[in-house]
Amino acid sequence: MSDGYECIEVGRLSDVMVIRLNRPNSLNALNPQMLDELIAAVETIGSDIRALVITGSGRLFSAGVDLDTPFFMEHVTDTSMYSGKRLLDGQHRVIEAIYNLPIPTLAALNGHACGGGGLGLAMACDMRFAVAGSRIWMVPGALDVVQDFGLSWLMQRVAGPSRTLHMALTGYRVPVDEAKIWGAVNEVFEDVESMTAAVEDFAQSISRSSVDSTQMLKTVVRLGHSSSLREQLQVEAIANGLAFQTDEFKSKKRDYLDELGGKR
Repeated sequence: MSDGYECIEVGRLSDVMVIRLNRPNSLNALNPQMLDELIAAVETIGSDIRALVITGSGRLFSAGVDLDTPFFMEHVTDTSMYSGKRLLDGQHRVIEAIYNLPIPTLAALNGHACGGGGLGLAMACDMRFAVAGSRIWMVPGALDVVQDFGLSWLMQRVAGPSRTLHMALTGYRVPVDEAKIWGAVNEVFEDVESMTAAVEDFAQSISRSSVDSTQMLKTVVRLGHSSSLREQLQVEAIANGLAFQTDEFKSKKRDYLDELGGKR
């Protein structure tokens, strides 16, 4: 891991970037400096990076937003009625930055992912892997606030609007085994060590695919959520029409057929 940041650590496993939230004494709560560092790290991702893994240090993935920061209108000198919106617009930049990455993104939940900031970071990723015993939850509506960090949009795309509203209204702390059934978590592991090893192996297996085909696949799957069947079939045809002509596909096709016993 590099030491160029104070609130996060950034390292590489071959062509996979690993970002570790590194405020364990504050349960990796998101403060303005961590937000800026996360955005800066994501913005350094170039064509040599094939996948991104985000995880945490200590016993939690993230406790959400640090309560003693301007994020909750503490120590704010801006007297405008729009000061709260301005603060949230700044916080939400990290969700867009992660969600809009063209490469596959994986959240490795070493513990609970809470509130807007913590669960939002996890849900902004394409896939989530978690250690057994951890939970995910939102800020309850009983606090008379609206859940932010994109969770009203991100969560219902994997768990449905009914479960999303239930989480937001009650603050229900969803065990990751249940979240897996919902589709919000991909896999659950017995301990951090086995999760870390599995996530690293998975990320590196992704990185063995060509950059272009992986990015097209991610785009096509994302489009499938809102496109009509006819539109989606056309997008698939265009994407594969390009992929079929690449040397990477031709080479891997030969290897795949050989693995099946040489059938042509």
